[in-house]
Amino acid sequence: MDTLPPLVLILIAAGKKELRSSLIFYFLVLQCVLNMYANLLTIPNTNNLYIYHYNCLFSFFILSLFYIRLFNTPNTKRIIFGAALLFTLLFLIDTIYLEPMDQFNSNSFCLAAFILCGYSLYYFMRIFKNPTGTHISMSRDFWFNTGIFSYYTINFFIFITYNKLTIEKSPLLIYIWQLHNTIFLIMCIYFYVGIQCKTND
Repeated sequence: MDTLPPLVLILIAAGKKELRSSLIFYFLVLQCVLNMYANLLTIPNTNNLYIYHYNCLFSFFILSLFYIRLFNTPNTKRIIFGAALLFTLLFLIDTIYLEPMDQFNSNSFCLAAFILCGYSLYYFMRIFKNPTGTHISMSRDFWFNTGIFSYYTINFFIFITYNKLTIEKSPLLIYIWQLHNTIFLIMCIYFYVGIQCKTND
């Protein structure tokens, strides 16, 4: 469920020139490739948790660039760059000292989710305070932001416990990750609606 939805969206977006160069398109490609690789590694019963370290880091960078373009002001650019540098430092500390590559990186995912939800909420606040002539339901960026907000807000509670559950080999893991994949699908549905829109306003 975490490979097919982004693949479908990639195929749809590939037919639209303006979407092929969008950061959401690159985010979907990243999700498709890394999720597919992680799924393949589970076939021979190999530890695939290191893939999620890469997914967390690269997804955060791509979505940070998305918000830099979305807000497009010198102040927000500086803030997002500063947050990215701080996140990278804390990610490295987490990976080296707390949650190595053979463990799920709950701390890094939670931090990424917290920061990205902050950007999402700021976007919502901005569009409701300064509405444009275009209805928000017709805005591509509105639906992309809604997808990001939904995924990272709800999954924050999964991320915060997942490393502990993997270490304990809890039988709940399979159900919790199925819930994660359902939320991932919901994000992709929001992205699909955004892809159908004709404006970025």
